[in-house]
Amino acid sequence: MYRQADVVYLYDSSWQGFLCCVFEAFFRREEPFVICPARGFSPTLYESRFIDTDPEKADRVDRSIDEKLGPRARELVSLAFLNGSEGKELALLRFLRFAYPRGRRAPWFLGSEAVAPVLALEKAVTGEAHLLKGFLRFQEYDGLLAARITPKHYVLPLLRGHFCSRFPEENFLICDVTHRAVLLYRDHAASYLELEGEFQLPPVGEEEARLQRAWKRFYETLTIQARENPRCRMTHCPKRYWENMTELQHLV
Repeated sequence: MYRQADVVYLYDSSWQGFLCCVFEAFFRREEPFVICPARGFSPTLYESRFIDTDPEKADRVDRSIDEKLGPRARELVSLAFLNGSEGKELALLRFLRFAYPRGRRAPWFLGSEAVAPVLALEKAVTGEAHLLKGFLRFQEYDGLLAARITPKHYVLPLLRGHFCSRFPEENFLICDVTHRAVLLYRDHAASYLELEGEFQLPPVGEEEARLQRAWKRFYETLTIQARENPRCRMTHCPKRYWENMTELQHLV
């Protein structure tokens, strides 16, 4: 049996750090009040406990997910962890507590109170990544393509394979302003970088500006004014993406 504990688990926001929180909860046979990153944490009336990131403990939990729960559970937990929603960690802990006794069948209990929230977390992440594969806009700077995005979730790992295979001979970077992270693809190798300060793309060159004007004219030419439906457009292309889309920036 697991007891409800009036304690807040704090961790370093990394995947390994979260796995150490899972290890701690299983070892103590307790469910914390909440699990959240230490950065930006506001003190509460509950006791707080910082969970150190121990690679050995994280590896034990990581291997157990593969061995006992299988590839679908691994995919589900990994993708759900990329979600930017508060409370995701506790939802994942509850799923793992539910899953271990049931093994590889666990992800298919779709109506379970422990499984459904994690499926929703995964769906939000994959859905946003799918949208950004179409809504992301690159700008050219002396042979380097650069794009700025402001997603709700940490989707750079899901964008990596798509754009690296689509532009294998190009050098490019995608900056996730929300999570202060950069995906850099250069000389056929991809890497992740962390932003230390504010990120702003510099002014574009004359040739890029000319191409952007041409793209805007193309977009406006295709528009049928008599059939314009702003609500429908926002349904298929949510407004929060417009600030980074060349053809829609003027509407923000």
